[in-house]
Amino acid sequence: MTTPPTAGFAGATALRHQLADRLAAAGHVRTPAVDHALRTVPRHAFAPEVPLPAAYANDIVATLHSDDGRITSSISAPWLQADMLEAARIRPGHRVLEIGSGGYNAALIAELAGPTGHVTTLDIDPAVTERATRFLTQAGYDHIRVATADAEHLPTDVVPDGGFDAIVVTVDTWDLPWIHALAEGGRLVAPLRLHQYTWAIGFTKRDGALHSDEPLIVCGFVAMQGDGACSANRRTIPGAGVHLSWEDGVPPDVDHLAPAFTREPSVTRTRITVGGQEPFDALLLYLAGALPGFCRLAVDPDDHAVLNPPPQHRPAAAIVRGTSLARLATERIGDGDDGTSLYELVVHGYGSHGHLVAQDMAEQVRHWQRNHRGALCPRITAHPTAGPTPVATAHQPHVFDKKHTRITVDWPIVPGTAALLTDDQGRYLLHLRSANKPIWRPGHWALLGGNTEKGETCDESIVRELDEEIGLAISDLTGFVTLDTRDADGTFHNRVRVYHGTLNTPAHEIELHEGIQVRWTRIDEIAEMTMDPGAAAVLHAHHTAQHPVSGQDPLPVLEVLEPRDRRSRSIIGAHLVLIRDGAVLLGKRHPSSAFAPSTWHLPAGHREDTESAVTCMVRETEEETGLRIPEDDLAFVHVLDLLDPDSPIPRIQLFFAPSRWEGEPVVREPEHCTEWRWWPLDALPEPIVDYTRIALEAISRGTFYVSMGWT
Repeated sequence: MTTPPTAGFAGATALRHQLADRLAAAGHVRTPAVDHALRTVPRHAFAPEVPLPAAYANDIVATLHSDDGRITSSISAPWLQADMLEAARIRPGHRVLEIGSGGYNAALIAELAGPTGHVTTLDIDPAVTERATRFLTQAGYDHIRVATADAEHLPTDVVPDGGFDAIVVTVDTWDLPWIHALAEGGRLVAPLRLHQYTWAIGFTKRDGALHSDEPLIVCGFVAMQGDGACSANRRTIPGAGVHLSWEDGVPPDVDHLAPAFTREPSVTRTRITVGGQEPFDALLLYLAGALPGFCRLAVDPDDHAVLNPPPQHRPAAAIVRGTSLARLATERIGDGDDGTSLYELVVHGYGSHGHLVAQDMAEQVRHWQRNHRGALCPRITAHPTAGPTPVATAHQPHVFDKKHTRITVDWPIVPGTAALLTDDQGRYLLHLRSANKPIWRPGHWALLGGNTEKGETCDESIVRELDEEIGLAISDLTGFVTLDTRDADGTFHNRVRVYHGTLNTPAHEIELHEGIQVRWTRIDEIAEMTMDPGAAAVLHAHHTAQHPVSGQDPLPVLEVLEPRDRRSRSIIGAHLVLIRDGAVLLGKRHPSSAFAPSTWHLPAGHREDTESAVTCMVRETEEETGLRIPEDDLAFVHVLDLLDPDSPIPRIQLFFAPSRWEGEPVVREPEHCTEWRWWPLDALPEPIVDYTRIALEAISRGTFYVSMGWT
């Protein structure tokens, strides 16, 4: 398209071709068009401040800095530019917008769009656009339009009729306000920030929304400026040197977390390992969407006494629950097969209930390991929102509410694998799993098999698992069914691809490497055994099938529900009845609360795991109101036996009254409660939670038990 100037740079052409060769060999360049653009555009012409070798290094070139030394504009690393241009799928004749200018990338885009295309590069900083205009003209790309504007509000004359065919964003962006400017079927590639993790994502616009369809790329760019800039939402825990950052909304108060760091943390082991050079960015994105209260944690670099080990390289994944906190860490456990270090993912818990918070995070790490680690990359969808998003909303897993869009993340599930092995006598080979390990179905008879590891196909996984467990290769393995297990309430739990094969080796001749024992079992024997429900269902399906060996793809799906425990279970709630001068303390719940929005209620909460009801009451009181009450000063005053028509699980609501307390009530969880107020017992406010009114009236009468909702 152009003949770039090379005067004074005799080696520029050779360096340009060497860079393109390296990018192609590494897989960043995948089409002749992108390869041609990289070999044509003179990168050094847009970076005259650096030596020629630095201009063609596979690294960024910083071009502008702020007064405090931060990079405000740069030429991105060539590998990342190549990946993003490939994802943009720009063709000759396309109308393309680049957000975040500098000149070089716009010139590459112009080579892809060709002489019939139209390219606009836009930046908020006049110094950047002046520089881009000057260098584009000098390099022979003066037909590219350079615009100075805030990308949050695209000038109307910039957007062509019908929208752009492609938009390439080269600044770290928290939101995607450009859906309206993109043509239907067009491509948008942007480094999107999700809970402070930035991923370059390629989207296609379909039916007015953006849908990702390529692998996500972990990356870093200079931050968006102007109205689209992202707030750090950072809070510092007093006296601890620990900083917490939230992605959206108003961060909660963190002063009450200071005592959590005065004692040694609990350590919850996940038994999930990563190699020293193995990234686990997908896990961090998964945790950000899965866990309520998720934030990022950093520590002052000179203070290693508070967090040991301190987060390495970047803020750690963390969650805050009341006065307790947990954060993800790694612990070196040895050397890997390739000589690099091997690490276990562990969770450190801080505060009186840190071990419970840590267990919650650790279980999500294990869930990711079982169901998602070896799967394809997640799919991201961005739907435009009609108006402003509420500041506080109930947590929805893997949903990120932005100013202009609602981002949803769909995590594909990688199946585990299992082998349904039969012999010529019609028996099934079953495996007794260890009862003393934190594994799936401990102490149960099950099929041989296990999790698919990263990068494996299911076919490869089952061969490896059988070799590891019994040291045998089964030559006739054929897909039989896909087994989906759901909890008793219908919630998806896991997926297993079951293979059928034949084996005629006596059980005593099979050398078992994992578990307790194997045995050949007839179908009528399994009723007397402690069976994995999924394995039992597979055996029955095979025994009753007219044509048991499937081999078809996709395989038929067999769904199994976890057995429901028929013994009655109740949710335990603890409520504080704090009375002063004939008035009771009530809080008004937040308008967006999932339970009783904008309604008055007592300080209350649910018991967590193994804590006692009075421990729960003390914890919830301090978390919600800041009041401190010793357990010995709490007296039981009432129990309300509640069957809510909207819940299948009964609730036992316990009410406690303190003989004394310390402090005055303050709003410590503004996302749940907007104010505390004292109300006369004979003039309770409206609206008030129904069972709260009934309980207070019963307490005034001296009644210790009331049932509600039962017929």
